[in-house]
Amino acid sequence: MKEIILKRITLLNFKGARELSIDFNQSLTNIFGRNGSGKTTVFDAFTWLLFGKDSQDRKKFDLKTIDNAGIIIPQIPHEVSAVITVNGEEIRLTRRFTEKWVKRTGQTDPVFTGNEEERFYNDVPCSAREYEAKIADICNETVFKFITSPTYFTAQSADAQKAMLSKMAGTISDSEIAAGNEDFEALLKEITGKTLDEYKKEISAKKSRLNAEIAGIPDRIDEKKRDLADEEDWSALESQREQKREERTGIETQLEEASEAQRAADRKRLDATKQIGELRQKRVERINTLTAEARKGYYEQKQRRDEIKHQIQSLKRENETDGVTIQTAEREVKECAATRERLIADFYSLHKKSDSIKAEQLTFDESQFVCPTCGRPLEVADIEEKEAEMLRNFENERGKRQEQVAAEIAENSRLGKANNDKRARYEKQIAEAKERIENRKKRISELENSDTYKTELTEPDVTPILAADTEIKSIDDKIAHLESQTAADTPQTSNAELKSRRDELTREIESLTVRLGKRESNDRAKSRISELEKQYQKLNAEIAELEKAEFTIAEFSKARSAAIEARINGLFSIVRFRWIATAINGAEKETCEATLNGKPYSTCSNAERTIIGLDIINAICKSQGVYAPIFVDNAESVNDIVPMKSQVICLVVSRDDKLIIEDGNAQKNLFH
Repeated sequence: MKEIILKRITLLNFKGARELSIDFNQSLTNIFGRNGSGKTTVFDAFTWLLFGKDSQDRKKFDLKTIDNAGIIIPQIPHEVSAVITVNGEEIRLTRRFTEKWVKRTGQTDPVFTGNEEERFYNDVPCSAREYEAKIADICNETVFKFITSPTYFTAQSADAQKAMLSKMAGTISDSEIAAGNEDFEALLKEITGKTLDEYKKEISAKKSRLNAEIAGIPDRIDEKKRDLADEEDWSALESQREQKREERTGIETQLEEASEAQRAADRKRLDATKQIGELRQKRVERINTLTAEARKGYYEQKQRRDEIKHQIQSLKRENETDGVTIQTAEREVKECAATRERLIADFYSLHKKSDSIKAEQLTFDESQFVCPTCGRPLEVADIEEKEAEMLRNFENERGKRQEQVAAEIAENSRLGKANNDKRARYEKQIAEAKERIENRKKRISELENSDTYKTELTEPDVTPILAADTEIKSIDDKIAHLESQTAADTPQTSNAELKSRRDELTREIESLTVRLGKRESNDRAKSRISELEKQYQKLNAEIAELEKAEFTIAEFSKARSAAIEARINGLFSIVRFRWIATAINGAEKETCEATLNGKPYSTCSNAERTIIGLDIINAICKSQGVYAPIFVDNAESVNDIVPMKSQVICLVVSRDDKLIIEDGNAQKNLFH
């Protein structure tokens, strides 16, 4: 067994508690105070000290202290320390949370860069991992939460409560529950290698899949029945289709003979078309050759003129760029002039300040040479010594100020020289850019006044040359001859009537084929309807088997819950747990809810809930073999605290503005 006692806790700047130290009675301590006076803060401080979380199990919460305006007070430490005993051995714990402020180079004020946390175990600093390991050795965090707050256990989910209760009660094997029940024993054989919940999920998944499959089967059967076509004389339809196919074959033979004659004419026409294409290509090449020869001089002159035009445009773009450079440099020169005036003014001001410091003289006041105790004048030797000391101090201080001013004058001179150099560089840029612009303007004028640029060009007309060329005339005659010959060889016959009859027969055959296709469609639909009906019956039988298994699982779960409930309820003094909830319609479902005298926890008063929580803590402590301080919030609602082996700390709402601490033997009117 392990007993943990909280002897003392000290808070520094924690959640508004600037300085607070509490000594606890080892059995019962009452903490009185108004709402918001800091009672729960004590519980938060204890859980944060141990686990870095508040009493609501939150890692992120506002632990820093704020001022009256609601603003966090910066650069102060936040700390909780405590003295506890574990089976009589005294342990000192401390957790400190501080802000990191760094003064960076060139800045006058420090800057907040983050937070850091320190942990001490018996005054020895620990890393986070070391500290957590030491605290876990004292008490497991999960168990600690269950045994220090009366509301923690009942705030958990039903599954979490069940897990803790089952751990306390020990394991009841499924074979013990199934003994003597054939359905239960068969169920356990079926779920070998799985848990009951896994088997239940498996059945539910199978049912869902089967129901999804079965849901659409009736509609599909009806759909297939609607697809059945009316019965016809299928043999007569097949005979008609065969006759029309034979007639169409004869027509296609006639069309093929006519097509062969057409293909022969097409081949001849294709050969002539190829020759015409070659002649036209040759004609285009001849025209291009004659045109290029006639316009050769024109193209050469145009190319030279375009080159000059491109040079002029390029020179103008370069002048525009230099113009921007001049504008930028002129702005910089103007700024340098303003800077020079400011530096000159500063220079004279600094020299004036230096002269003023040199002119300073030390004057003595007779009151400075009087004994501060008795009021008598000092001895002459003492006065001279003090005057010498005052003079040395005066000279040292004046010398430092003169050095400072001298350094500022030197810096002013350095900045002035740098500013003058900068101005000279920009003035040089301006002069160079203007010179380049003038040179380019001269070059542009030369190019624009050149004969090549000023001469207007006229493209030569080659039409007379082409009309007089004998080679082009010969090609045109050959093309005309081939075109007239091709037109004469084109067949004039038409097969439109045969094609029309063939198309009509094709449509009639297709119509008969569609009607005959209904016979095959009907056969497929009837076969599919039979398959769907068999599948529907099979799926219904499978669902019935699964529902039988679900019923057996539900009964087994009820039997197991009843057995566990009986064992668990034996662990508590006044609390009993309800594992099966019955709805108004009689439906049952598994649950886990504490009751007091048959009254469910959800309908209990705050006092009753606190009593339930304390009885649960007693049982968990006994089961786990560990006892820790219990913080009972809103304890004013409970007349009598359940007898507890653990240390109890009652947080009581009263009218006290500041926290009042009393041990268990003291009495206090809660509503004074």
